[in-house]
Amino acid sequence: MSDIPDTGPDFSGSGPVEYRPAETAQGPTGETLARHEARLLAMPGVTSVGHGTAPDGSVALTIGVTDAAVAKDLPEQIEGLAVVVVVTGQIDAEDPR
Repeated sequence: MSDIPDTGPDFSGSGPVEYRPAETAQGPTGETLARHEARLLAMPGVTSVGHGTAPDGSVALTIGVTDAAVAKDLPEQIEGLAVVVVVTGQIDAEDPR
């Protein structure tokens, strides 16, 4: 038995997972996201876009940004869907090799 506390499920034997965005972007929200994703990600300070939940529990688009100042350049709604802004900070992907 290890002295390290269990921090959640063990995915060590699960192997790689194939990324299939066409399968996750379904329905009206996915179609809206697909139409606007490239434009949003091209905006300075935007780090991510995805599906989420608005404070009232409705479906929303989430947009990750480097800092709160970027939010002023984003719409409150896109095609009738609420936009929820999440401050992620800078995201840098490094090659683990």
